Amino acid sequence: MIRDHHDTRPTPRRDRRGRRDRRVRRVAAGLGIAAGVTLAGIAATPSAGAAPRTKSTVIAAEAESAVAALERWTETRQPAVYVWFVQHRDRAAAMTEGEVELPTGSLRESWAGVSIQKQHTVLNAVSQLGVPYEYLASEPGVGFDCSGLTIWAYGGAGVEIPRVSRDQIDDAEQIDESDAQAGDLVYYPGHISIYLGADMVVHSPNSGSHVEITDLPDKSLRFGDAAAARGVATASQVGSLVDGALAISE
Repeated sequence: MIRDHHDTRPTPRRDRRGRRDRRVRRVAAGLGIAAGVTLAGIAATPSAGAAPRTKSTVIAAEAESAVAALERWTETRQPAVYVWFVQHRDRAAAMTEGEVELPTGSLRESWAGVSIQKQHTVLNAVSQLGVPYEYLASEPGVGFDCSGLTIWAYGGAGVEIPRVSRDQIDDAEQIDESDAQAGDLVYYPGHISIYLGADMVVHSPNSGSHVEITDLPDKSLRFGDAAAARGVATASQVGSLVDGALAISE
C-alpha cells in the first residue's frame, strides 16, 4: 500500500491573500454583491492572519441530515423529501459560509449547481468534519486519511475511485482550475481533497489533525472530475427544476 503523505519537495506558491481577495470579488460579483459589503453579519473581505477553516461538528450534523434526505429522495422520488434535502443542504452551506468568511450564498450556489452525485459527494465529506486523521483508515465517524475520505465520500455517492491519491487523480477526467466544480478532486503530490467551490476544499490533512474545510492550498494543483470519468451524469434535471422552483418561491 502506498502511503499518502504531504510532499516535501518545494512547489511554486501562490499568494494566499491575493487568491482569497480575487475569490471574494469573483463570488461576490456572481451574486451581485459589492466585495466590501458585509451581509448578514458575515464579512465579505477576509480578516488578517491564518486562512479561515472549520471542523465544526454542527455543520457536519446538518450535512449528515442532508445526506439522509437525499438518500431517502433517491429511493422515493417524493418532491417533499427533495425539498427537505435542499433545506438541509442550504443550511449546511450557509453555516460554512459564516465559519470561513465567505459572502452569503457563495457555497449554496456552488453546491446547488452541480449534479446530484457531486452534491452527494460534497455532503458526505462535509458530514465527517471533526473526524480524526488516521493512516489507511476510511471509516465514517472514526478516522480517515486523505484518500480514505475521498474514496468513502465518492463511494457513498455511487462513484468508485481507486484507493491511492495519485491513482485517484490520474483516473479522473483532468480539468482546468477555472472549470472546477464542487465535488471535483484537488491534488498535489501526496495529498488529495474535494473541491467545494469558492476556492475552498474539504480534506483530512495529516496525522494529529481532523477533517476540515479550508482554502485551496498554495501549491501547484491538479483538478479532476471523477464522476465524469466514470460516466456519471454531470447535471440533474430534476434537481435543477426543484431548486429553481424553490428560488422563485423565496
